[in-house]
Amino acid sequence: MADKRLPLLRGRITSVDTYEAPQGRGGTPPKMPSLDPKVHRTTLLQQLDAITQQVKARAESARDALAKREIVAVRPAANAQLAPDQLDDNRSDARLVGVMPEGTVVLDVAKADLKYLRKKLDAFADDAKVETKTTKDGTVTTHRDKERAIAPVGSIGLAVLEDLGGAQLRADALPDDRPFWFEIGCRGGYRNPVDDTNGSRAQIARQLHRLGVNQKLDEFLGPEQVYFFVRVTRAQLDALRAATDCIYEVELAPQPLRDLKLFDDVSMKDLAEFALVQPHEDAPSVVVLDTGIATGHPLLKSAILTATTAGPEIPSPEDTYGHGTKMAGLALYRDVGAAIERGSAEAPHWLQSSRLLIAPGYGTAADENYEKWPVLTERAVRSAEEADARARNRAFVLAITRTMQDPPLEGLAPTLWSQAVDQLSFRDGHGRLMIVSAGNARDNQWLKLAELHPQLQLSEKIHQPAQASNALTVGAFTARVELPNDKDYAEARVVATKPGGISPYTSTGLAGSEWPIKPDVVLEGGNLAISGTLPDATVPTLSALTTSHRHAYGRPMGLMSMTSEASARAAHLAARIWTLEPKLHPEAVRGLIVHSASWSKAMLKDFPGLSDRLQACGYGVPNERFASECAQGVATIVVEDTMPNAVIEEEPKKTPPKKATTKATEPKARRKTKLYRLPLPESLLTDSDPDVELRVTLSYFAEPNKFGRRTYHGLDLKWDMQGPQESDDAFLQRINVLKRTLGADGKRVKPTKTKSFDWDVGIQARSRGTVQSDRWRGKMSELVGDKLIAIVPVLGWWDQRKPLRTQQMNFSLVVSVFGPGVYAAIKPRVEAEAAITIDV
Repeated sequence: MADKRLPLLRGRITSVDTYEAPQGRGGTPPKMPSLDPKVHRTTLLQQLDAITQQVKARAESARDALAKREIVAVRPAANAQLAPDQLDDNRSDARLVGVMPEGTVVLDVAKADLKYLRKKLDAFADDAKVETKTTKDGTVTTHRDKERAIAPVGSIGLAVLEDLGGAQLRADALPDDRPFWFEIGCRGGYRNPVDDTNGSRAQIARQLHRLGVNQKLDEFLGPEQVYFFVRVTRAQLDALRAATDCIYEVELAPQPLRDLKLFDDVSMKDLAEFALVQPHEDAPSVVVLDTGIATGHPLLKSAILTATTAGPEIPSPEDTYGHGTKMAGLALYRDVGAAIERGSAEAPHWLQSSRLLIAPGYGTAADENYEKWPVLTERAVRSAEEADARARNRAFVLAITRTMQDPPLEGLAPTLWSQAVDQLSFRDGHGRLMIVSAGNARDNQWLKLAELHPQLQLSEKIHQPAQASNALTVGAFTARVELPNDKDYAEARVVATKPGGISPYTSTGLAGSEWPIKPDVVLEGGNLAISGTLPDATVPTLSALTTSHRHAYGRPMGLMSMTSEASARAAHLAARIWTLEPKLHPEAVRGLIVHSASWSKAMLKDFPGLSDRLQACGYGVPNERFASECAQGVATIVVEDTMPNAVIEEEPKKTPPKKATTKATEPKARRKTKLYRLPLPESLLTDSDPDVELRVTLSYFAEPNKFGRRTYHGLDLKWDMQGPQESDDAFLQRINVLKRTLGADGKRVKPTKTKSFDWDVGIQARSRGTVQSDRWRGKMSELVGDKLIAIVPVLGWWDQRKPLRTQQMNFSLVVSVFGPGVYAAIKPRVEAEAAITIDV
């Protein structure tokens, strides 16, 4: 008889404390250029005067009627680094737009005279405002007022196209008379007043008409910019910039969506008598964002809750291409063949389809419509939600991707499509589970990759929008290594020969310290056969049986593999977790899928180096049972909470007021750390000192803000844990400066070095993403004794926006302990402590 299911344990944050991060290594300020302050001031003043003269000399008809502001570029001196936060001024309505890749700071200013910068120049050149300091070793240093702002400045001027252009636009010498698609970032966005977006839209539309460019203006709304896609010549683009006051950045739009490679359908027996029982009305749903769905398919129709489209460009939700229907079959069934043999099934969850394209390369997926993809993806998501008014847990799955390795997008970078996925996941702080396939290896590389599988697979990089930090990015492994016992395959060989190795179809993660671990996990995605010099992707034993859109023509079944199969299976898993644990937040479901993943023996053997293994396999293959329940030897605790960017607290003023009637306190923004004490009673320790495993996963959805080739997050988090030989005080002092003792000089004393557990991944690598998982194995004696886990804030762009400084973000912490007797020992403590209210 099967064991009774043990539900996940639900914990609560144990305590909250004010927090200050320790200074990281290499945090010394950049060296200031050596220069004559007065000469430097004179030079920059002349440039500011030139800006004023340029604006005065501009013909009244030269710019749009709404263009009243100026876009200014502050360029760094050679080998210098500007301090962007020192160059704007709220009181003067001078807004920091962002920093271009080569270091130029872009400002959006209300007045061309830039009086606030002139004041900083005067202060910098004033010898009366020089401060001299002598260090303990006798070194004398001098610091001028406003030095960080002014000293690194090389030049200041009205921004020209070269200042605002992205890396591709700078690299390509475009002919002036040939039109290209451009992506233009302008003043606006959903975090700014709607008048900003409306003003930019009006200016761009009006000036395009003036230039003779008649096209529908497609746009995508980010948090602090509105992006427009226009097809113009480089000369027209420069004229558009000169005639408006709203353009912040411009870049060549990337290449169109590549054709998806699908397989021939195969015939199956008639399904006319198949009975599919509908799920419960409150059951979760999987939303397939693809080519639509065959709404009359007997294996699907009773489970289809809604079928919609991304917009009026797509005439019908019906699938005429096939990919979406194949995705739907794998998203609904764990084993389609078993359901057919039984002749009936109970749908475990609902299906929703939102048709995103008709066919690769056609209609919305055609070359000229690439710019619509961020907006279409957003509209497809909202269309599915609006079609079903019930508050429901939904897993959205997107297996339509595009390579970032073919010209003209030869390089890996954030794109508006990946930002759209990140924004959809953030969902104004409420969270939305977006599952994206990592993308398939380019089919023209299959034979080459097969020669040195799996190591050469590392050269095939994930597709957009799978680089989105908030997405659950799914790559592919395979356990299918057997060819049919058929003479047609006598000369064939499989590429992946070891069960549990990565699939020859999968693409792999991004190298470099700025990228999160991607893919997050890998699921079954099938295998490739080679016959002589021909690749064969249609071998039945190497693919998954699924539903086909050709059911009306007597061909109800099809084959599917690759990362499309893997992502559909991930969506099925997410819905399964929600069926068993319906109160979980989307962050927690994503966290549990990653938390439950493990590397197979083949993965450990094929990729002995951790970095290569993470790029190829992510955290490994998820385990459904581990992701959704406890067991007698496994205790899994889920903590769901929120983290504020800062909390405003009243604190005594440094100098007490002279008058009794004057307020003695002032508001200060303080960071918080949240602590969870993992209950590990001493009773778990026995003479045998058994082996144990510890897993910790933090999951959250950050608000993205793209500028140039980087995506910034409103707030990031990271976690750390008290080590086996570390006291509570030592741990708190290690992670939080405010917990350190004060020395005789009044400064915080750096504590004796202590450390956490010897984790598999380590804090540096795991902290790069918005799902951060790690594992440790050792002896029970090292683990027992209640251990603290800290979640701490890592400040982002929210902190630079006054209205957002107290914004909160949801997070989920998942902790599992594997070992004899852990569930029985931990469960009572977790349940008792979850009832205690913590003051925040």
